[in-house]
Amino acid sequence: MSATRGSFPVAAPNAQAEVPVRIPREQKYDRYIVPTAGAIVGIVAWEVSVRAFNIPEYLLPAPSRVLESMVNFEQLIGALGATVLSAGIGFLIAFVISIILAALISESKLINQLIYPWLVVAHAIPKAAIAPLFLVWLGFGLASKVMFVVTFCVFPLVVNAVSGLGQANPDQVQLVRAMGAKRSTVFRLIRIPTALPSLFAGIKISATLAPVGAVIGEFVASNDGIGHLLIGAIGNLDTPIAFAAIVLVSAFGVAIWYAVELLERRSIPWHVSQRKQGK
Repeated sequence: MSATRGSFPVAAPNAQAEVPVRIPREQKYDRYIVPTAGAIVGIVAWEVSVRAFNIPEYLLPAPSRVLESMVNFEQLIGALGATVLSAGIGFLIAFVISIILAALISESKLINQLIYPWLVVAHAIPKAAIAPLFLVWLGFGLASKVMFVVTFCVFPLVVNAVSGLGQANPDQVQLVRAMGAKRSTVFRLIRIPTALPSLFAGIKISATLAPVGAVIGEFVASNDGIGHLLIGAIGNLDTPIAFAAIVLVSAFGVAIWYAVELLERRSIPWHVSQRKQGK
């Protein structure tokens, strides 16, 4: 089956995409109830172990103490807001840079040979080792944190985008070009739709790495955010507030992951990975 977008034929998604997919009750059980039950069991085991073995609070606080420390909600939310701001700006910058680089790499063998090795080298550099350099180059504050987030996010996005752009059907590309399509048209109508599943995989990885990069950047070059709060809490041996901060930023990361998954299901319901979830 084929469909026409503009004036060029493009393979239509599988006809199954037109059929609404319902998740069976058994799969909902496996996806939601079992993980939730596992989390509850783990938290209870943590609470019981701390109390049974009399573990000092400064080493490992009980979940109940972590929950009590969340009475400092305004302090925690304020710190999280600063981290989210730098993570969001850094991720958006990384996304734009990555799409441009991936497009250039996928369209030019010469650019691929010139740029890709440098991306691998940059990815291999320990991120914590270059944090002080960002402090020297960009100063103390938001700019350093944002650049740190960019270094965390660019590589997974580029790698997955390049992989996806390279999966376009060669026969389909040749057919469209033979009909007079410009390279930009081929890229927009064939390469980008084909690359979406891989691109979403990169987005999920990078979007959850963004707050991690922001927190590490705050260890070095910030007087706000979750990272700064953690440094102060550990320095004061206030382990419960440190755990509360970690729980909060972790919950934010999990929320990002599932938000991207939801966007993925809405954007590419025709892809086999999404159809399998409905089986």
